[in-house]
Amino acid sequence: MQVKQSNLIRVLYFLVFCCTASWLPVLADYCADQGLTGTQTSLVLSMTPIMMFAVQPFYGILADKFGYKKSLLLASLFSSISYALYLFGNGFAWILLATFLMSVFYNTIQPILDSLALQLVKRESSFSYGTLRVAGALGWSITGIIIGQVIDQAHISWIFLVSSISMVLFFLFSFFLKEESENSIAIESVTLKGAFSVMKNGQLLLLLFCVLLVSVAGTSIWNFYSLYMKENGASASLVGYGLSLQGLFEIPFFYFSAWIISRLGMKTTLLITVLATAIRLLLYSFIDNPTMALPIEILHGISWSLFWVICVEWINKLVNANWLATGQSLLYASYYGAGAVIGNYWTGYLAETGLKISEIFLINAGLVIVVFILIAAVLRTNRQN
Repeated sequence: MQVKQSNLIRVLYFLVFCCTASWLPVLADYCADQGLTGTQTSLVLSMTPIMMFAVQPFYGILADKFGYKKSLLLASLFSSISYALYLFGNGFAWILLATFLMSVFYNTIQPILDSLALQLVKRESSFSYGTLRVAGALGWSITGIIIGQVIDQAHISWIFLVSSISMVLFFLFSFFLKEESENSIAIESVTLKGAFSVMKNGQLLLLLFCVLLVSVAGTSIWNFYSLYMKENGASASLVGYGLSLQGLFEIPFFYFSAWIISRLGMKTTLLITVLATAIRLLLYSFIDNPTMALPIEILHGISWSLFWVICVEWINKLVNANWLATGQSLLYASYYGAGAVIGNYWTGYLAETGLKISEIFLINAGLVIVVFILIAAVLRTNRQN
């Protein structure tokens, strides 16, 4: 059966974000339900970004060397098994082990998908990264509602059943991807020495540093949004609706991202997205009614979707075509890896001082303003090695 590569990529994006939306926003709630202490919860939350930072650049090199399809099949198969492990044990040691194993394999999937999407865009100008990635926003939106209902009606541990099923489906659909020999980007010349040459690009390093700082502040939204809402009296279902709205507002900004970037330019677009992040954090800090917080999710499309597209496109512009997966892996390692690790412990530290999540949002808004000034002052769109 012949399936268009573009449609396959969309299906895979949909499934991986069904998986991600199932567990990521409520992992802190799951840890609390299992009786973990604050320190134990911080360690569990940090395991995925730690592994992202530690192994993701290496995974990117392997994917560029041995092929994207094989990497996706391996990662999705073992990810599905890892998510199922949560259902067969409890306690801190078991949860930490399951999270470690899941993180090793789950972390490699999205960067490789991004590389496949960028390859397709390069071959066929009728597509853009955003029009392919929009399927992930739909998966996040649908799953947000489902997970809220599952937690209220069943048990929070079922989030991992949904995640495991999503990865099984991802594994099955990955078989229909074209073999690597049909891809347009040569992979046989990839070496470790060449990969380090990517890091010599000064503008790339500066962009990654800005991404890291935005992640430090934004992690308080990704991992503590549910706690913020429940701190203000929200039910799990209402949290689910908030997550669903995030996905819905991603859709137009992913779809029209190429048009927006072409009109505004890369640097202006990035500045707008960073400013939207700061405004979003400020609004969260001032609102203590969970229902009134829902309209803030309108900013999610700008502060996250458009931000991510411009970062992916900028990285793609700065690195050699043979190093797409390596470049995207460095982006993921910066945002989901080092930035998320620092952000988790930063938020945990502030929480231990007695600050509410809303007050932490206010502090993080100030950090994002600093990033805005840094980008405006020193980041350039030209390639500089």
